[in-house]
Formats: sequence, structure tokens, C-alpha cells
Amino acid sequence: MFMVCVSSFEDKGIKKWGLFYEDKKGNRKHLTENFKPLVFDTEAEAKAKLDSIEAERRSEDAAEPFTLEEAKSFAESHQWKFATTYAETAPHEYLVKKLLPDSDRLLFERLVQTINKDSVVGYFYGHKNNYLILGDHYYWYMADCYPENLAVDLINRTTTDYLEYRDGAYYYKNDDREKLHRKMKQLSNM
Repeated sequence: MFMVCVSSFEDKGIKKWGLFYEDKKGNRKHLTENFKPLVFDTEAEAKAKLDSIEAERRSEDAAEPFTLEEAKSFAESHQWKFATTYAETAPHEYLVKKLLPDSDRLLFERLVQTINKDSVVGYFYGHKNNYLILGDHYYWYMADCYPENLAVDLINRTTTDYLEYRDGAYYYKNDDREKLHRKMKQLSNM
């Protein structure tokens, strides 16, 4: 697995510090926040940011998983945002940790741990995921997209209408996409 680390680089002849990680192909990438690379004037500033990122991951790791009833209650008590970018190809909703009130961030971490503890194996076009099935929805995050020392910041969900069980695992079902798309849009407007 890959990790976020502090590294120096030159920007217009000036030494700067940033947070970097290697992507799946081994390419060095800037860690971003709000779509902007994390860049600092000093190594100490960069290390302080990395420390806060790692502290958030430790908090997530220490979070107690919900019971399935508690997880469902938490999920149902929040407004999920419809992912318009994937409206036609893979309709789903998402919840972003940093957009939650501070009082709900630990609860978000508990949902991450519930996904880790109580999920089932699932596949989305050959990509393996861990799905937490709660009532009419299933929940997941992109586990292999997160460096080892970075906390999860986004959880996805969609209806179980998109799931089919075969060969000992759950698979994303993309037939009747138009009908399911309308249902997801209808649910997100409630």
C-alpha cells in the first residue's frame, strides 16, 4: 500500500514542500485539498499538515463500528448528494466528511469502520469493493484510492436495485439503467 509523505520540490526556482503519494502506476502525485495541491513554504509546515492527516486516520482507526441499526439510522439522518457526473453511467449518492458538522465527523468514521467490519465482497465492472448492505441501499468507499495513512473522506451509496448476487459475490447490475436512474433521482429529491 502507498503512503502520503513530505517531500521538497522547486517551484519557479524556489524550494517548496508538499505532501505527495504514489498512484497505482507508481507516479508521484501531489496530495490535494479542495482540488489544490498541498504546498508549503517550510518543511515544518508540511510535516504539521501530515501529522494532522495521520491523526485523523488514527481517529478513524480507533472509531467503534456502529451496529447495523445504528449505521442505518446515521445514514438515513443525512442528506446525501446525487453524483451528477455519474448520473447516466452509475447513479449514486455520496456523503463528504469535511462537509459534515464537527459533531458528525466521528459518526462518519464509525460508518467507515462499520463498512470495514460488516461488508460483503462486491464488484463494479471488475473493480473489487466492500459493500455494506443496509435496507434498500448499499454503501462503499474507494478503499484502494486512499493512501494507508489517509482517512476516508467520502462514502458512496446507491439502491440495492443495482446489485445482483452470483458466484458468491455481489455485482453491479447495469440493466434497466434508465428506470433505476429515475428512482435514484427521486430518492435524492426527498
